[in-house]
Amino acid sequence: ENDNDDDINGLVDAAMILNTEEQQELQSSVCPVKDALAKLSYKIIHSTTKILPVWYDILTELEMSARMLPRDVLTRWNSMFDMLEQVLKHRKAVDRIT
Repeated sequence: ENDNDDDINGLVDAAMILNTEEQQELQSSVCPVKDALAKLSYKIIHSTTKILPVWYDILTELEMSARMLPRDVLTRWNSMFDMLEQVLKHRKAVDRIT
């Protein structure tokens, strides 16, 4: 069989071709961003009296859909991707609240 059968539309996981040292360097450069996004999401969700109302006000002012940022859940393999996707969609609001 062809080894490329598992590739979706020819996509390749670039991290898989990195050596161990390069993978560690990639992880260390990505980790602060992941941590900052997780903290922001947590603070918005759990600050129902301060940050959450401000978040919704900013979204309303920017005429964006009123959505919570998803949380990063360790047992869900794509939760960080979901959170990042929403942060990018609501980037103007995230920039205003941070």
